[in-house]
Order: sequence, then structure tokens, then C-alpha cells
Amino acid sequence: MDSKNAKGLLPSGDQLLGDLATATKAKKSSLQRLYQLLTPAQVKELITDRFVNSTPGDTAKLMASFLWRRVFTWNVDDVLENLYRDERALQRAIVRHFNDVYTDSQSLEELFIIHLHGFVGSPERGYVFSRDQYVSQTTKVNAWMTVLTQRMLSEPMIIAGSTLDEVDLDYYLALRTGDSARDDRGPSILVEADDPIATMLCEKHGLLHFVGYSKDFFEYCKSILPNPPTPAELIPVAMRQLIPPGVSKSVAMSFSSDFELVPGVTSPSSSSRFMYGHFPSWGDLEANRDIARTIVSEIIVDIEKRLSDPLRFARLVILSEISGAGKSTVLRRIAFELAKRGVRTLMCSALSRIANTTSDVIDLIDEPVAIVIDNLAEQATALPDLLDRLEKSDVVFIGAERAYRMTYLKQVLAGLKYDQTGKLSMSIVEARRLIDRYADAGAIGDDSVLKRRDEFAKKIENDPIAVACCRILNDFRPLDRIVDSIVSDAGGPALDRYLGAALAQHCFYGGVRYEILIKAFGSARATAQFELNSPLPLDFYDESKRFVIPENSTLSDKILERFASKDPDRMLTTFVNLAEELGPWVNRETIIARAPEPRLSGRLFDYDAVVSKFLGSNAEKFYDDVKPSWEWNSRYWEQVALLNLARYQRSSNPGEGTEYLEDAVTHARHAVAVEHHPFPLTTLGKILLNRMMAPSEPVKDSFDEAFERLSEAIAMEERRNRISAQPYGVIFGGVMNYLSAGGELTHHQHNRLREILTKAEDKLAGDREMQQQIALVGEALR
Repeated sequence: MDSKNAKGLLPSGDQLLGDLATATKAKKSSLQRLYQLLTPAQVKELITDRFVNSTPGDTAKLMASFLWRRVFTWNVDDVLENLYRDERALQRAIVRHFNDVYTDSQSLEELFIIHLHGFVGSPERGYVFSRDQYVSQTTKVNAWMTVLTQRMLSEPMIIAGSTLDEVDLDYYLALRTGDSARDDRGPSILVEADDPIATMLCEKHGLLHFVGYSKDFFEYCKSILPNPPTPAELIPVAMRQLIPPGVSKSVAMSFSSDFELVPGVTSPSSSSRFMYGHFPSWGDLEANRDIARTIVSEIIVDIEKRLSDPLRFARLVILSEISGAGKSTVLRRIAFELAKRGVRTLMCSALSRIANTTSDVIDLIDEPVAIVIDNLAEQATALPDLLDRLEKSDVVFIGAERAYRMTYLKQVLAGLKYDQTGKLSMSIVEARRLIDRYADAGAIGDDSVLKRRDEFAKKIENDPIAVACCRILNDFRPLDRIVDSIVSDAGGPALDRYLGAALAQHCFYGGVRYEILIKAFGSARATAQFELNSPLPLDFYDESKRFVIPENSTLSDKILERFASKDPDRMLTTFVNLAEELGPWVNRETIIARAPEPRLSGRLFDYDAVVSKFLGSNAEKFYDDVKPSWEWNSRYWEQVALLNLARYQRSSNPGEGTEYLEDAVTHARHAVAVEHHPFPLTTLGKILLNRMMAPSEPVKDSFDEAFERLSEAIAMEERRNRISAQPYGVIFGGVMNYLSAGGELTHHQHNRLREILTKAEDKLAGDREMQQQIALVGEALR
């Protein structure tokens, strides 16, 4: 209200109410009712012109002297936008209208200002003033409002400038309680004059009441923190020293959020969750809480050799092993030891979304660089482009991934040269070392273990190390009996949250946002689940504690499998609730930005790898239940098509099977109509080639359409400077089946296939299986 424009100081709500009453000649009732009486010309005069081209006042200037994650506002004016245009502003304002698709900032360099009631900068998109409009906006699916509701459950909020009479304030606060608020965050604050209603709201929703007005509050904050940091000052000092001069603020912030500089020296940790299943911190490694693994020194020597003579070797090394074999610990130990030896080592988080500018920063670093990527599949699509852009040669990438995801990695990384290693099976010596570590930590409950360590070491010798650790903590019982014990005692919201977090991490290693998890599965006693003594313990993946994972991923996968067979209805509810709460966070923009939620949902919907495994016969019901929220998404229709293809392949009834097959083709075509992209084109090609082989189906028609779609997918990938092995593998297999069935290629198909074979020979030279397929097809064409 201390800001102004050409018409004077911006009016308060009460002043605006009087102006509208005078203009409409109506009683001074409510802003919402009077707004409904305005003509379009009056809206322009009394709303748009009254709040546009504002000059910021002292309150706004005080507010802008601090960094903010984001600002949701019911104000329609442009005060903040004009304030942040100043080149001295700490952040760069990005304006969002309530009808825009949801996106999130890349770093603190950006400040999203979300106008929930409209904005004078785009008056043609309308305002929300009337009570009917309030209700309409809060009842329809509006991504910004849904995300705000989820965040207000648990994240710290400052609510300022409210009359406490807004309908949508009640809506946003409805689910927030003292129980849902996190105790590892600062308080949520209501800035309001002394008022019984304010006091009641604070008590009801777990808010701290700052008695006063917005300016009082920001002045108080300024007295506590007179020199707030800039975004660049929040980048860790070591990372700031690494990033070369001349790199822009936005690029530096993005790089810092994607990578962590591994310390060469750190203090040993005094307490740790590592021994209970969480991956080790650098302090845990300094304290030598892990056990020595032979493969660590082998890989370190190999990496040093590659960095000293980079032109002789592949720049990517992949450590592949079964789940629970200790890949994450080994990888972090390799990173830590490399950093100790003076190698600039960067650790990439699963939450990272590697930007196009990453190569620009790495190229400017003088020394050799090792980049470590755990759960490589999460970054696989960005890696070929990053390696293609890099001019610097002395850079080596070391990644780790679960063995069952190597098929996917081979498809995505088909155009890259890489070396693969494994060998993480535990020896009897390592098993003995592991028992000694737990004995030193006082974490063994059975004294007979301490007396007969070699005997007990033999019991766990052949287990993956994560399973062995779990058994040591549970008196060496077999893993199935440990799971039985946990499952028999589990129930209520804690179990629902645990299953939700377990499913999320199975799909996406970074887990799921805290606010999404508790919105989907409830907040009752949520904080207690992050304590070590919880029977179903949860933990945070990241240091800022935004993303939730189960404490022990190996154990959580086993519990998921048990509930898939023991309680299929509960598993179905877990899938549906998680998918529904992820929905508002996923759209084409967040997919392109490779945000965590699209990556999680993409895997959650994967019929072959996830849905069929955990839902079985409930798969169709899952896709049906979430259809209203997800039918805009091409991947949804791809997976429904693959579901019907699987039903066709299982069916023993020819008539029923034909219906499933036609449904599969129909849904795959619809996926292409929704999004003309290589993925749905490949899926359609695959399904058409299955139809080609079905009895009484048009062989040539199906092949011709499949060939055209797959050829188009390959061409689109090439135009994007990408290559994926999957469409090549599908088209080569389809050609061989077609020729075996007596089909003949047209002149155009023959020539196009020759082009595809030539490209595959060059681009997929490192894929041995693909080269064998190429040879077979080439022989068939002679």
C-alpha cells in the first residue's frame, strides 16, 4: 500500500471497495460481489489502470532485500515485477499466471512470482475477484494451487497482507495442522495485527503469529540479518573457487545445484545412519565406517590412467551390479579417494538436471576432472549430449547402476564408447570385516556372534552387502524372516508412507518430495518415522531434506514385493495416490527440464518394468483410476497400449486376444497423436510388428506402417543429435520376421533400410548385440 502509480498510492482493499461501490452505485458489501457488477470498461479503469505501472514503496524494497524460494500472491499489481527489473536486484523475477502450466525455478537466481488472482501485465487473461471465481479456481484442477496446497502442509510459509477473509486462504490452510508441519524447518509465520481470528488461525494450523504489519516484519528481519547473502554467496566456497571467472551468475548457480565438489579433507562423522542402510557421508568415509573393497583401488588406478592419457581410453566407466551389492558406497569411496589425491572430483545427484551449459563450465577448468554419477540411468539421456559438447579431453565419468537397468542404459548410451565393470560379490574376508565394523559400533545384539565371528561370516558371505548388513542388525535371521517380522507388525499411515517412499525410490533413486508424500499418504506422526527406532524408518536423500527415501532400499524393495502378493489392494492404492499427487508437477515443460517428478512418474507408469511387477491383475484398474489426471500424457497411452499387448500375448481365447491386440494398436496410435515423438513412434512400431505376426492379420499393411513409424523415430532422433538403440533393434527384428514370413521389401524400404544399417554400424559400433543384428539383416538383404 506504500507503492504508487500515476493515480496515486495503491488503494487498500477497503478503499477499492468504496471505489467499486461508487462506480456501480451498489451498497458497500464485499469486493467479490461488487466486482461481479463491473463492465469490461470499468474493469480496465478501476482494476487494470489502477494497479499497473507501479513504483515500489519501502515495504516491497525491504522484502526484496532477502532471497525467496517463490512468491504466491493474490495481488494483481506489478509492484514486485518492477522492483526486480533493477539490475541490482538479488534475483531475477519470472512471472507466472494461475493458468500457466506448473514449472519450478532452476536455482535461487530465479524468483517465481505466481499471481493466483490474475495480473495487470496480462489483463486479457482475466482476474479472480468474485466468490464464484474463487470457488471455480479451487475446485478445478489448477496445478499452481494444488502445488501450493501440498507445500503449505509442511514447508515454511510467511503469510502477509491477508484480510483473513479470503476463501482460498481457508482452502490452502485446510489440511495444515501442527502435526503436518515439519520440526526440521523454520516456523510458518502469519504477519497480522493483534486479532482473535489471527490467534485462532495460528493455533489451529501451527503458525507463529508476528503481531504487526508487513513493513514491521521485514524491518524486524533486517535488524536480525542486516546483510543477507546473495545467491552467489550461497554457493559453497570450494565450488566458487572451482568455477572459472567469467561464468555468468545463472550458469554458476545451475552448475552448483547439479554437482557437489567432493572434499579432499573433511572431519570424521561422530554419528551416522550409514550402518542402518543409508549411503555414507564424506564424514563416514573419513571415519572409515565402510569396509575395504578390492575393486576400489582397481578403479582408482584405472581412472588415473585414463586421466593421464585421455585419448587412448573411453571417457565413461560403468560399475554395474545387482541391487544391494554396495555400488553407492564403492562409488562414493572412489570419489573421496580421488579427491584426496588432488583430482578435481564432482558428484552428480540423482536430483540433478544437467544443463546444456554444463560443458561450458567443465571446459574452463584447467585440471583433470572426474565426474561421478550414482544411478546413472537418471542422467543417461543428458550424458551423450554433454560428452558431445565437451572440448576438454581429460574428463572421466564414473557411473554406477543396478544390473537390471543396464538394458535401458545400453539403449540410451548406444552411441557412446564406455567400459563396464562389476565384481562386487563379498568375500569371506570382507564378511568378517563387516562383522568387525558392527562389533566396533556396538551394534551386535547376540554375544555368540562376537565369539564365533568366522562362523557367522560364512552365513553372510554370499549375500549382497546391503542384505548382510540388514541380517547383522537382526541377529543373522534370513532376510525373508526379517521382512515377515516387519510386515506382520506394520499398519496405518506409517506403512502407507513407507510403501509410497519405497515405490518412489524403486522408480527414481532420489525418492519423492516430502510434501507430496504426506499429501498422498497422511501426516500423522510423520516426523517420528525419521527416527532410527521407527519400525519402518524413512530418511532424506538430499542434505536439504526435500526428498524422502526408505532408510534401507534393499529392505524396502523386499517389502514392496511382499505387499504386492500379500495385499494387492493396498499396493494399488499406493500407486494411485502417488500418481495423483505427482500429476500437478508434471507437464511438457517439466519433462523437458528433466525435473524429478516427471522422471519418477515416467518410471511409475512403466508397464513392463514396474506396473506389471507390483500390480499384476490390478494394472488395468490403476491406469483406469488415474486416467482423468494423466490422459494428456503420451506415455500414459503408450503404457496402456503395452498392457493390452501383454494381455493379447497371454490370452488363450482367439477372439478376446484379437480385441486386446486392436486396443493396443489404437492406444499406441493415440499416443503418437498426443505427442509426435520418437518414444511413442517406437512403441507403435513395436505393437504393429506384433500384429504383423498374429494369425489372420494383414502382414504387409502392418509391416509397412511399422517400418514407416520406426524409420521416422530414427530420423527424429538423428535431427535432435541423439541416438537410441531401441528403434533400431525393433526395426531390425521386424524386418527379419517379415522376410521369414515371405514378405518382400519395396524399393524405397530396401534403400531406407540400407541407410539405417549404415548409420547403426557407425553410431552403435560399441553395441555388440546390435552389430550382430546388423550383420544378420545385411546378410538377409543380399
